[in-house]
This record gives sequence, C-alpha cells and structure tokens, in this order.
Amino acid sequence: MPTTQPIIVIPAYNPDERLLTLVRSLLQEAENDQFILIIDDGSENSSLFAQLPVGPNIKVLRHEMNQGKGGALKTAFRWVLENCPDTIGVVTADADGQHLPEDIFAVMRAFSQQPNALWLGSRNFSEKGIPFRSWLGNNFARITFRFGLRINIPDTQTGLRGIPRSLLKDLIEVSSNRFEFELDMLMIAKREELEFESVRIQTVYEHGNKTSNFKPLKDSALIYKKFLKFSGVGIASAAIDYGLFALIYGFTGEILLAIALARLCSGIFNFSLNRQWVFGRGGSLWRDASQYTLLAALLVATNYVLTKSLLWLGISPFIGKPAAEIIIFMASYRLQKKLVFRSA
Repeated sequence: MPTTQPIIVIPAYNPDERLLTLVRSLLQEAENDQFILIIDDGSENSSLFAQLPVGPNIKVLRHEMNQGKGGALKTAFRWVLENCPDTIGVVTADADGQHLPEDIFAVMRAFSQQPNALWLGSRNFSEKGIPFRSWLGNNFARITFRFGLRINIPDTQTGLRGIPRSLLKDLIEVSSNRFEFELDMLMIAKREELEFESVRIQTVYEHGNKTSNFKPLKDSALIYKKFLKFSGVGIASAAIDYGLFALIYGFTGEILLAIALARLCSGIFNFSLNRQWVFGRGGSLWRDASQYTLLAALLVATNYVLTKSLLWLGISPFIGKPAAEIIIFMASYRLQKKLVFRSA
C-alpha cells in the first residue's frame, strides 16, 4: 500500500455505536490517503462491523476468538508490516469514544514530524471527574515507571499512541496479549532507546466507565505481574541476604566479607528465580550467569561503599545495609532487564 501516512489502528471488542461515529468522523476529516485498520477481537455480535463504511481506505480484520487488546494490536502490526511497506508506523486509538478525532489527528501530525519517537496522547489526571480507578492506576504506574525504570511520562496507560515502524516487529514478538501489552511496549521502547514524546489530549470518560473491558484486579495483576514477581523475588532474596549478613558480621565483624558471602548465596537464589520465573531465559545459561555475576559484583561493591559511608556517618551496618539495599533495588530491575535478560 503506497502511503507514508501512519495507519490508524483501532482494536475493538464488543463495541457500540461510538465506533461507527469515530470511524465516520475520521474518514470525513482525514486526507485522501489515510487508511484505517480495525480489528474485531472476537466480538460476541459482529453485526455492528457490517455497518462500517466500505471503501479502499478501511479494512476490518477479525479474530474468531477474543485474544485481548495486545493480541489485537499484534495482529494489526503484523498486517501493517506485510502490506504497508512505506508507512512510517501506526497510530492506535480506542473504540469506546475516549479518543476524539481531533486528538487522534493531533498525535498523527506530531508523529509525522518526528517518526522515530514513541508518541503518547496524554490525559490530564488532575482534572475533576476522573474515575478513581483510572487516577490511581495511572499514578501508580507513572511513579513505578519513573523510579523503577527511569521512564518519565505523564500517562502510561493511554491507548492513543504513535508507534514507529521500527518498533512493530519487536512488539509482535512480545508474549503479553492483554492490557499489560501497552506497558510492555514502554519498556521495549526504553530498551531500544527511543524518545518518549507527549501530546496533551482531552480526557473523556463515560460516567463510571461502564463499557470499559478493563477489569481492575485481574488486569492490574497482569499489567504489573513481571515487576511484582521481580519485587517478590527481591524481597525473598533480601531476607536471605540480610539474615546471612547479620550472622556473618556478628561472628566476624568484617563488613566486606559478610556482604560478599551473603550476596553469593542470595545471588544464586535471585538469579535462578529471575531467569526462569520473572524474565524467562534471556540467552545461554553461561552468558546470563556471567553477565549476572559481573552485575552482582558491581552491586556488591556499590553496596559496600554505601554501607561503609553510612558507618562513617555513625549509622550501624544493621541499619545502613538495608538503606543501601533500597537504592540498589531501584537500579537492579532496570539493569537486569536491559543487560542480563534483555532478549526475554
């Protein structure tokens, strides 16, 4: 398909009339070569899709079974890569009316000017009337990503995004298929060292957000499961590490020896669970183990310097080491995902 314009991608599961209104508005206001790709993600009643406008600039792909938002987006990305060799990428939008046509085109214009960045249509969560679960979910994700992964963006959960073509192949290979897919996208973009850019958009919510397919408890668990798994392994490893440190330091009085031996035991535990359970196998066992060992040695040295520095300030190692561990933990997830298990 000979168009350099971004392809508008709209995943839809059991949509209502708002999808029809959105698509008609987009076609009416778009330039002649604008293409819209819609994915019917196994909707229970597909009759509404038959009411969509028919023409050369619109196409509907259908899943026989619901695969989740991430699954629908991956189907669209795969189709774009195979059929649109000239496009700079895609702009994704939701089917439930949360994204207005003017905001979709605003993101498209910005994305077209800078197509090597990941563009996010960002809502203002300080406005009145924001549903509490949306406010809480976005702020939790924003803070987690800022301090845990050094990704500083105002709206981590927006579905209105301009995604460069160069990122689509990596996204197709992601294992996640539901709402967590969009947060995995941010981590992959960070790994690929893409710039993050934002366009302020209007905040549109139905009262109570009744038609959202997002299930707060179930989908939040999916969204954060990898980071929560990592945190759980980290807590268990820290307990092992601190227990052994206290035991060895109590007998020897040597900070470095106690830190090194405790980290060796807790490190083996941490590496094994992170490799198999949290990230999945990154590469060969030898490569993963050697890189993890180098990283662990660096973290031990940093831990020692911080603990020793706090001791010079009069803070006991029994207090100083846990304080140092908090700092180490904040960097550890990002470093392990980027340097050790990066192909996971």
